[in-house]
Amino acid sequence: MFKWLQPPRREKLIIVLAAVALGVHYIEPRSDRFLLVAAVLGTLPLLWRAVRDLARPRITIDVFNMFALSVAFATRELFSAVFIILMFTSADLLDWRTTQRSKRAVERLLALKPQTADRERGHRIESIRADQVRTGDILVVAAGTAVPADGMIVSGEADVNEALVTGESKPIHKVPGSRVFISSIVQSGAIKVRATRVGKESTIERMAEMLRQASLNKSRPERIADRFASIFLPVVILLGGIVYILTHDLRMTAAIFLVACADDMAFAIPLATTASLGHAARHGVIIKGGAALDELARVRTLVLDKTGTLTYGTFLFKDASISPTFTPERFWHAVGVADKFSEHPVSRALLTEAYRHVKEIPDPDTVQVYKGAGLVATHGKDVIAVGNRDIAAKVDAKLGSEALEALDRAQAEGSGNVVIINRQYAGVVAIADIPRKEAASSLRRLAAIGITDIRIFTGDTEPEARRIAETLGITHVRAHMKPEDKLRELGRITSRPVAMVGDGINDAPALARADVGIAMGRNGTAIASEAADAVVLTDDLNRLPEMITLSRLTMRVIRSDIVIWALSNIAGFALVLTGVAGPSLAAFYNFATDFLPLINSSRLFRIRT
Repeated sequence: MFKWLQPPRREKLIIVLAAVALGVHYIEPRSDRFLLVAAVLGTLPLLWRAVRDLARPRITIDVFNMFALSVAFATRELFSAVFIILMFTSADLLDWRTTQRSKRAVERLLALKPQTADRERGHRIESIRADQVRTGDILVVAAGTAVPADGMIVSGEADVNEALVTGESKPIHKVPGSRVFISSIVQSGAIKVRATRVGKESTIERMAEMLRQASLNKSRPERIADRFASIFLPVVILLGGIVYILTHDLRMTAAIFLVACADDMAFAIPLATTASLGHAARHGVIIKGGAALDELARVRTLVLDKTGTLTYGTFLFKDASISPTFTPERFWHAVGVADKFSEHPVSRALLTEAYRHVKEIPDPDTVQVYKGAGLVATHGKDVIAVGNRDIAAKVDAKLGSEALEALDRAQAEGSGNVVIINRQYAGVVAIADIPRKEAASSLRRLAAIGITDIRIFTGDTEPEARRIAETLGITHVRAHMKPEDKLRELGRITSRPVAMVGDGINDAPALARADVGIAMGRNGTAIASEAADAVVLTDDLNRLPEMITLSRLTMRVIRSDIVIWALSNIAGFALVLTGVAGPSLAAFYNFATDFLPLINSSRLFRIRT
């Protein structure tokens, strides 16, 4: 029985009652019984919301509409009351449908999660439920099956389709050291994956949570709509009072109040926001609510991290200078062991190269990461250090002139890491990061839409940062930056609002501090995605100008909604004040014109950008 009191059945029942009551009244104008029943029943949900808002206390759209409805009851304009009820109940039903659309999107997303996984235990494979996978488990994924958790490939190669997660339809060839995401499909080949993110930390769960939060965050125009009633209601009451003082016409005064009923703005603006957020999500971008969409539309300055944002973050191996003391096989065996379980982009590049020289790489016994220096791993009696020149002090080793010269040569071409085995210099590996193929074109598109203040903030070396910046035509570069340095520099930028784009843990504070934080989500860290206001799941920089263009279009539609509302109200007041419209026609006029902003907002469901 009580299910009929819940949306959407309640709204549908009220709409049917209102329509029947209006029809009966049209056939038999002297019978008000059906109008009275429909008006009373239809008022109850609005009355409950209005009383709740007044108890806070707040004057909201619901309070405003309850006031207009009270005027209709007070003047015995039941026909007008039913028109008002039909109007805001239709809007309630529309709001429920848009909310359900968001919920269904989350449900469809979670339905993509695999239900089972094949886990390697010793020399056997066991089939388990996917929710039993734990961080560090080695999972076997064959062709035609889905990856059961976010992780890193430790052996094997495969073509992986990530369309379900990132929207990228083209399969990507994955090798040891590459990351894979839950629900991605292995189209050919077979791989072993070490699980790195499981449960609530997985990409799918984080995307679902971001979609949930996006539906809760309101934009500045939405907040204006919420505050609108508290300003507009006193104005309308004042106007009505003036009209009554001048005319002593209670019906004209009531008609003024009925024309001003403003439920349309409470739903047209969220409808526009919902349409745009859905469009962005379909193109691989999660924008966390209307507030972020609004800020994004006003961005004039863009700050970008370098590694993993402007560049692939997947370093390319260039060269190795190996000491004659060690054979190439011994050298690469040690490098592979040290980097096998590290998720750092440099480690993944070195692990991939190590597999080209050594068929099997055992697990390290222990791994100690030294922030800003590198890592030290042990395997049996071997102590292996890989990192910059500061890593030598961690294992009590000294670097001679040969090592320092090799490091300098590697740094001149990109970046270099020294390898130390049992306190002996073993060699230097040269690696390089390259700009994303779409980086230059996306920056040109940003400039074309007015984002001309583009800067790089990076913790990388000055030569490497300058090399990337010159390639892309960016003049403002800050290198050797720690997370606190990025925060400080963001605070000094005067051309607001500022958008910050990054992907790493060290970018998270700056992403949270910026007016709009944008995380590169495919290979980025969970912390960065959580701190950001928007997440680019495909890591495609072309999404940046598209996001800004979409947000500006959305704000133009919202502004035009406000103009439509203002003009329709002015026209309605004119009809009332000239005596053309009484209370009934005023209510009908308001009901009819309420759909104009809704129709205008619905245009965003058809955009093709």
